Amino acid sequence: MISNGVELESTAEKSPQQIFEMPPVPDYLGPGITNVVPSIFLHLARTHGSLFSRSMGEIEEKVFSINPGLTPDLESWVPEEVSQASQIVLLVLDGLGFTQLARCSDALSNLSLFSQRQISSVAPTTTATALTSISTGATPATHGLLGYRMRLEGDKVMNSLSWSMSTDLDSRAPKPEDVQPRIPFLNFQPKVVTKAQYQHTGFTKAHLRNTQIFDYRLPSTMVDHVEELLHGGEAFVYAYYEGIDTVAHEYGLSDCYLEELRFVDYLLGRLISSLPQGALLLVTSDHGQVEVPAAPIELDARILESTRVLSGEGRFRWLHVKGGDLDKVVEIANELYGRDAWVVTRDKLIQGGYYGSSAENRIEVSRLGEVALIAKTNVAFYDPADTGPYNLVCRHGSLTEDELQVPLLSYLA
Repeated sequence: MISNGVELESTAEKSPQQIFEMPPVPDYLGPGITNVVPSIFLHLARTHGSLFSRSMGEIEEKVFSINPGLTPDLESWVPEEVSQASQIVLLVLDGLGFTQLARCSDALSNLSLFSQRQISSVAPTTTATALTSISTGATPATHGLLGYRMRLEGDKVMNSLSWSMSTDLDSRAPKPEDVQPRIPFLNFQPKVVTKAQYQHTGFTKAHLRNTQIFDYRLPSTMVDHVEELLHGGEAFVYAYYEGIDTVAHEYGLSDCYLEELRFVDYLLGRLISSLPQGALLLVTSDHGQVEVPAAPIELDARILESTRVLSGEGRFRWLHVKGGDLDKVVEIANELYGRDAWVVTRDKLIQGGYYGSSAENRIEVSRLGEVALIAKTNVAFYDPADTGPYNLVCRHGSLTEDELQVPLLSYLA
C-alpha cells in the first residue's frame, strides 16, 4: 500500500501483541528531566542551609508537593558532583539527544571533560512540553502543556510555541497562566539567560514567568551573562540555547549538525573556563532527534472523515475522533499504520502514566485527541495546518530511544 510516496506494509498478518504493543513510558519519578530542577534545589539548600532566602523545610515542602509519588531519595541519581557544588548552572541545549551525542562525542573535546549519564524526557518529546516540565518540575499531566499543537476549546488548536490559534486566526490565544498554571522554578524567581527574541512570547510567559530574565542575541553574550551572574554570587542560574535543534530540523544529522555540536563544544569550553571554584555546570536537553527522509504520510480518507481535527506533531499525531467512530478509527489506523506507529487511545496513554500523575489527580483530557499515532519508525504524519517555513529533516515528539533519552552532563570547577 502506498500513501504519499511511502510504502506501508499491511499489519493484517501481525499478531495482536505486535499491533497493540505500547511505547516506552517516560520516567517521572526517577532520572528524568522533570526532576532535575527539584533535585538541584534540594542539593543547594542542603549546601547553603537555605536557598532563595527560603529555609530547607520550605524547599523540601515545595519540591515534594509538586508531583505525587516522589520519594525522599529523589535526587539520588544525579551526578555526585552536584552534592559538592556551591553554585549550579543548568544549561538546556534544545534538541540534543543522548544517542546523537554519543555518536559524535569523539569530535567534542570539551564535552569529554564532563561526567555523562542518560535520563528520560517526557511525553510527547516536544519542546513546549519538555521545557515546561524542566522549569516547573511538574509532569505534563500537572502543568497541562500537552503538546506542540494542542486543542483548547471546541475544535480550536493552539500552537504552543508561537502561542497562536493555528486553526482560527481570528481567535486570540488565552493567557499563558490560564493554560499553564504552575509557577516556574517553584516560584523562587531565579536568574534566567535566554534568547532575546523569546523574552516576551506567550510560551516564555508560560514556562519562565516570575523569573529575572537576562536576554542575549548572540551566544557569546549568553556565556558572558552566565559568568557575570555566577561571579555576582548567584547560587542557581538557568540558561537556554536552541541552535542544535534549529540546525537538526533544517539540515538533519549531517555535517552541518556536527559543526553545530563543535560550536556548542566551544561554548561549553568558554563556560567551564569561567566557572568560579566550586561552581557546577550541569547540561541537559528537552528531547532528541530522528531523521525523517520521506514526506509526511497523508492520512487515509476513511480516518479523516471520522476525525474533527488533528493536533500534536508529526511524530505524535492526535486524531480528535467524531463520536461513535473510535473503534473504527483504531482498526483502520492499525491496519494502515501499525508497522510504523503505535496506535494508542487517549485512555490507555493516561492510564499507562505517559503524562505522569497530576498533583490534582486530573489531566486536561480535552486537550488530547481520542487516538494517537506515535511514530516508531522514521516517519511523520501529515496535518495541513501544521506547516513551517521549510521542510523538516529531523523531527521529534515520539517515544523512541533517540527522542526520549537525553544527556545529563556535569562539570565541577
